[in-house]
Amino acid sequence: MRRKPIFLLLLFLLVLSINATDQPPDECPKFCKCAPDPVQPTAKLVLCDYSTNGTVVPLADANYNNQIANIRSLFITCDLRQFRFPDAYFKSLTALHHLRIVGCHMTHFSVKLFEDLSSLRTLELGQMSPPSTGAFEMTEDALMPLARLEKFSLTRSFNVEIPQRLLCSLPHLQVLNLSTNGLPTLRREETCVAQQLLIVDVSRNQLTSIEQFLRGVPAIRQISLAHNSIAQLDALTATPFLQQLDAENNRIQESISLPDTVVHVNLAGNLLRKIPDAVSTLPSLVALNVSRNEIESGNSSVLASSELEMLDASYNNLDQLPTEWLQNCDKRIAHLHLEHNRIQEIPGGVLSNATNLQTLDISSNRLRVFADSILPENSKIGNLRLSNNSLEVLEPKSLEGLKLEHLDLSHNKLSEIPSAIAKVEQLKKLDLSNNQISKLYQYVLNKIKQLHTVDLSNNQLQSIGPYIFSDSSELHSLDVSNNEISLLFKDAFARCPKLRKITMRNNRIKSLDEGLSEASGLRRLDVSNNLIVVLKWSALPENLEILLADNNDINLLTASTSSKLSLKTVSLATNRITVMNAEQIPNSLESFDVSFNRIARLGKGAFGEKSQLRKLNLKGNQLTVVPTESIRILEGVHPVKLEISQNPLICDCQMTWLLSSGKTSRIQILDDALCHHAIDQHPIPLKSLQKKDLLCPYQSICEPECICCQYGNCDCKSVCPASCRCFRDEQFNINIVRCAGSNTTVPKREFVVSELPVSATEIILSGVTLPQLRTHSFIGRLRLQRLHINGTGLRNIQTKAFHTLPSLKTLDLSDNALLSLTGDEFLKCPELQQLFLNGNRFSSLTRGIFEKLPNLKHLTLHNNSFEDVPRVISSLSKISLSGNPLRCDCSAKDEQYRHSAGSAHQQPFWEHNAAEWFAQHRELVVDFQAVECWENVTKAFLTNDTTVLSAYPPNVGPDVFEMRMEEFLRDYNTTICVPFSSGFFGQDPQNSIIFVIVSVSIAVLLCILVVLAVSFVRKSHDAINQRRYKASSLNCSTSAGSSPLPIPLLSYHAFVSYSKKDEKMVVDQLCRPLEDEDYQLCLLHRDGPTYNSNLHAISDELIAQMDSSQCLILVLTKHFLENEWKTLQIKTSHQLFAKNRSKRVIAVLGDGVDANLLDDELGQILRKHTRIEMRSHLFWTLLHSSLPSRLPLPPNDDSSQLYSDIYGIVPSDVV
Repeated sequence: MRRKPIFLLLLFLLVLSINATDQPPDECPKFCKCAPDPVQPTAKLVLCDYSTNGTVVPLADANYNNQIANIRSLFITCDLRQFRFPDAYFKSLTALHHLRIVGCHMTHFSVKLFEDLSSLRTLELGQMSPPSTGAFEMTEDALMPLARLEKFSLTRSFNVEIPQRLLCSLPHLQVLNLSTNGLPTLRREETCVAQQLLIVDVSRNQLTSIEQFLRGVPAIRQISLAHNSIAQLDALTATPFLQQLDAENNRIQESISLPDTVVHVNLAGNLLRKIPDAVSTLPSLVALNVSRNEIESGNSSVLASSELEMLDASYNNLDQLPTEWLQNCDKRIAHLHLEHNRIQEIPGGVLSNATNLQTLDISSNRLRVFADSILPENSKIGNLRLSNNSLEVLEPKSLEGLKLEHLDLSHNKLSEIPSAIAKVEQLKKLDLSNNQISKLYQYVLNKIKQLHTVDLSNNQLQSIGPYIFSDSSELHSLDVSNNEISLLFKDAFARCPKLRKITMRNNRIKSLDEGLSEASGLRRLDVSNNLIVVLKWSALPENLEILLADNNDINLLTASTSSKLSLKTVSLATNRITVMNAEQIPNSLESFDVSFNRIARLGKGAFGEKSQLRKLNLKGNQLTVVPTESIRILEGVHPVKLEISQNPLICDCQMTWLLSSGKTSRIQILDDALCHHAIDQHPIPLKSLQKKDLLCPYQSICEPECICCQYGNCDCKSVCPASCRCFRDEQFNINIVRCAGSNTTVPKREFVVSELPVSATEIILSGVTLPQLRTHSFIGRLRLQRLHINGTGLRNIQTKAFHTLPSLKTLDLSDNALLSLTGDEFLKCPELQQLFLNGNRFSSLTRGIFEKLPNLKHLTLHNNSFEDVPRVISSLSKISLSGNPLRCDCSAKDEQYRHSAGSAHQQPFWEHNAAEWFAQHRELVVDFQAVECWENVTKAFLTNDTTVLSAYPPNVGPDVFEMRMEEFLRDYNTTICVPFSSGFFGQDPQNSIIFVIVSVSIAVLLCILVVLAVSFVRKSHDAINQRRYKASSLNCSTSAGSSPLPIPLLSYHAFVSYSKKDEKMVVDQLCRPLEDEDYQLCLLHRDGPTYNSNLHAISDELIAQMDSSQCLILVLTKHFLENEWKTLQIKTSHQLFAKNRSKRVIAVLGDGVDANLLDDELGQILRKHTRIEMRSHLFWTLLHSSLPSRLPLPPNDDSSQLYSDIYGIVPSDVV
């Protein structure tokens, strides 16, 4: 019984311990990261990023496990977005010492935001002002709780408003930074004085005056006014403890006052013409910078300070060394910068007392001679810069006794290395670049034991002789690039054991045979832009690791037989290398660049033993095939990063390594390289290459395990026929034969199908001569999957031509001359899915094709001669039918449809089924947008086979009307195929009695008016006829709408056909002279029936008038061809007249009409009859000889009797 309570107690303690161990550690607030504070590790540093939009809650409300009071530093960023702190955000942060807020755009802080930050010592604010919404105001009320603040920074916040009582609100402030705010003014309340403020930075603002503010900071030690617009500094005497003044880049000219305590002055980039007296009289001045002013020699006083160590007077107008400034400090000065002035000469001894001088920079002046005794022998100078002068001479003793470490003589006019340099034994870095040195002498450089770096680039050196650098045991780097060096002597680098780097770019070196033999310590060699032709690996030092030999003439690499080579990086870009074999490449290489050479072939196993290779650049060569055996690395340690773009690569079957060139493979292609398909040369990115794209050409090949290759007839031996190109893949699963016709071979030989390889999987016959396919043309080709026979002139395919092709899936017979197929051509082709018949002459299809091809899904029939759509194609998946003369029609045989044509639910009855079929199966047609209804209007009238579209005027040429099928289907049940529209008359007549009565009345009135008009016209017409008879001119016109006379009453000598626009010319120049000669003429527009040029109809009356004439005078002008001849009634009547062999046609050609450019119908008429040019001087002679003889009129009695029989009493004038 006692054990049970003990057991329960142990269990309870175990649960408590588990809960204690499972309690999660301290978590950071949302959007924050926590770390130990670098100053006080027991406290916390919190970094909060509110760049993403999210709800900001006070830190005290976050589940931070009571650690809020342990935060000592808090850094907040907002990524330049609008932000607002909750009033209680900093609540309970009583231990916070350092607060930084950056990029949180706001207009002001709330009054209660900093209430709990009584311990805050540093406040940094950056980029606070909104970019466009207004200014950021730092209010006095917000700063009141921060009475113990020591450092306050507000920077990079434009449009800032600083309170005038800032110094009163922060009595313990020691550091104030208000830089980069664009402040125009900085004012304070007169009663606010910061007794503890030491450092002030108001640089990069727009201040013009700072005097009023400075009077409130009496204890200031350091002030920065750089990059403002201040012109005067007269109030600095109110700062008796000032030590450092930075007033760079202002507008100060001279007016300045300083307390004697100042030791550092920076007045660079102002408008000074001399050193201000307030500066020159400073007793303890240590550093003075007056660079980038306009100071001239002789304008300044002696500097009173004997403590001056640094003087920078560069970028001024000094023409001599300002030694008078340095009379009191010449033994103290350590750094003197006088570059970019106008100094032409430095007299000897002017710096004889400058024993403490360490740096002298007189570069970019006008010195010609550097004389002896300018510098004292016991000087501490270590850096002498004399570059960019016009130095021609360094006197022999000018550098004697100096302890120089860096001597810069670049960009001068030295013709040889000055002998004075040999006396500087501690020299480490020598720069003689960009001079005119043409020869190197012994016993100059080799005497400088500590020499580390020598730069002789951009000179005129022609060779490097022996022992030039001998005994330079510390020489590490040598640069002789951009010279004219063509020869390296054998001992040029002898006894230079630490020489690691030689740069000889852009010289004339042709060989490295012996010049580097003594440079045993060399690690990096750059001989780019030289004339090297043969690169001998044996001529290179064994320890060389990096070789750069770009832009040479290298066309041969010798064998790399030495196993001691340490080369890791070799760059031979832009040379003339054509072949790359394994023995020409060192095995130690890690990076090899042979880009932009002429490499067309890689030898077998070229990189097989390069196990250390990591990067290979073959870019910009002439490689067409990179076989797997050439690129494979047998024991590679690292993946190889390959660049191979800008090569004419062919997707060859020997390049199967490309299929695995991903990120995880041994070879990783870095660039966007392409290879071109072996058949049609289309580019394929290597990254998307597939196995089926890799093909090899062949002329004759045997498949693996083929046992009949030695025999002539072997099914596993593939021989490519003449005029064909053949390709296969690596595994012989793909065998493509592509044959094309030749336009140069005459006569053209008929292609022999039996010569095609039996194992072909794809056959393309394009443009060859193949008019007929005979039975069993392709029998036995069990692997054939795609067969293309295009543009071969194929007219006939015999039965069983495609017999027994069990694998055939695609058959292309497009662009031939086929008229029909029965289906018996495709026996035993069960897998055929795609059949291309476009571009032939089919007008119908039989059902047998689809019975023999049960799996057919895709069929192309575009550009054939189908007028109706074969219904047998409805079972297919995809069809093309554009480019066929499909006829579209509708009929009103269905009476129910006639009376309900307005109903959208009724379907019309179709005469031709094209539109009906498309209405139901348009989703099957892949080119439905291009399908058109096609109607030959002329043919329809001549053959009396019209459709609903026959009434439309031609819009394609003179005979054809076309309409998009989509448009026809859209409008057939609204306008095209609707006999009448359902409107007012379709409603109940009882509701429109008044309208009917009015309509009938209007109709009766119109009929009366028509009768009266006809009577008036007839009377007028009769009067005109009588006048014509009196003038011996016959009238051929009849009443409009009347039937033609049963027999011609009058006979005319000629019917004149012409353009209405040429009527005046025809009457004056042709008809009137003929009528004066008693020719009886009938003119088209004067005497013929009235017709509408837009009406597509045939005029029987016009045909009868022309038939009553003995000949036709056809006046051909541009107006006639463009207007009258394009109408159906003119063209038809003239063609009928020309077919009558008893009639004559005389064609009169007007200006600008070429008989050879007329259309076929008119040209046929002119070829069989007479044509005369109107401008011919024999025009009237030829015309009279072509006109029929003038026949007498018929007897008067017969004519009068006939008139009487038809019209009644004949007028006496006619008789």
